[in-house]
Amino acid sequence: MQWMNTNIVFCFQFLLISFGTLLVVGACAAVPDQREWIKIGHTTKEEVVERYGQPDLVRVSEEGQIAIYRPKDTIRSVPRVEVPTMQAGPLGTMTTKIEPINPGLGARLANGNLQERPEQELRIRYSTQGIVQELIP
Repeated sequence: MQWMNTNIVFCFQFLLISFGTLLVVGACAAVPDQREWIKIGHTTKEEVVERYGQPDLVRVSEEGQIAIYRPKDTIRSVPRVEVPTMQAGPLGTMTTKIEPINPGLGARLANGNLQERPEQELRIRYSTQGIVQELIP
C-alpha cells in the first residue's frame, strides 16, 4: 500500500512539472512580426503588392504614397449590387436585363489561393520611386 501511494504521488508530481514546463516554454514563444520582411529603403511597392495584393486605400502626396492594408474581414457580408443593362433585341427593339456586380469585378487569383493579408492594419509610405520609406504604426 505504501508503494502504491508513493507511485501515485510521483506520477502526479511528474505530470505537474511537465505541464508547468510546457506552459513556461509556450509562453516564451514569440509570434513573428509579419512586417519584418519589409526592409525600409530596399523593399519595392511591387514586392508588397505581390505579397499582400492591392492596398485597400492609397493616399497620394508630394512626398509619395501611403498604402493602407486592412486585415481580412471574414465576417463582413458584401451587399449584392445589381445594375440594369440594355441590349439590342429583334426587329430594332431593346431588351433590358438585370446584371449583378461581383465584388472585385469578378477578378480571381490565377493560382486560386488567397493572398496573405496583415493581421493588423498596415500603413506603408512609399517614395516617388516606389521604395518603402516608412512603416506607420
